[in-house]
Amino acid sequence: MKKLLFTFLMVSALAKSQTHRFIYDVIYKKDSTSTVQTKENYHLDINQDNVTYYTRDFFVADSLINNNLEFPKGQKLNTSNIVFHRKGSDQYDEFDLLEGSTILKLQSTDSQKWNLTNESKKIKDLTLQKATATFGGRTWTAWFTKEIPFQEGPYKFHGLPGLIVELYDDKENYRFELVTSSVIEKSPKNQFIEMSRQMAAPVDWEKYKKAKLAFYESPVNYIKNGRSSDQFFLNDGTKVNPANYREINERLRQNIKKYNNPINLEKAVIYP
Repeated sequence: MKKLLFTFLMVSALAKSQTHRFIYDVIYKKDSTSTVQTKENYHLDINQDNVTYYTRDFFVADSLINNNLEFPKGQKLNTSNIVFHRKGSDQYDEFDLLEGSTILKLQSTDSQKWNLTNESKKIKDLTLQKATATFGGRTWTAWFTKEIPFQEGPYKFHGLPGLIVELYDDKENYRFELVTSSVIEKSPKNQFIEMSRQMAAPVDWEKYKKAKLAFYESPVNYIKNGRSSDQFFLNDGTKVNPANYREINERLRQNIKKYNNPINLEKAVIYP
């Protein structure tokens, strides 16, 4: 955390073309009924105009390709969401990458009504202040610092008078912890994120639910649609062919229904 603050102070007066990158540990339960937790890293990139939140997998994949390196054995590009908005705005674009080449773009208006408390704590050189809010069917506690004056945080959390350093819900389903930061001299371009934004199909909430339910109805047929070959690979490297269609299809359906614990419970799709 000390390194984090030093980095920010040293670059705060530099060129506007820079991007401030904050990396969070995200510890969460894919299945709300289980005690098993998953840990991933997410990037929060803040430049002069925009804010982008995405899984580190996109950064790793882009770096490997730009350096002509092969993906390590077992490495996969996570099918996850990209969250984008303009600084100071409550309007968000969320890009949902399904298996295959389907990308949905859902626009929403999201904000939190924060209750600031007088409670504070020190972590290294940072003074954090506590705030609470309800959002997406969950009760949240945030610890933010005015010493890093970005009114941003992970996912769609924003609006506090400083960067959110820690964030968690009262049911222990999600926990976000800021672990490091850096400053990039020139705003980075990630080909996977750019491609996702260009290829995405804009949908409203009803069309979004309809697409997700259609995918759940028969994931294998949904992914296979438009492919000339009867054999293809899932994003996790699983080979799919006519001999295992039914088995893979049922496994995907079970996982979709089981791992349905989004940050915003009010936007959870109910699967039959």
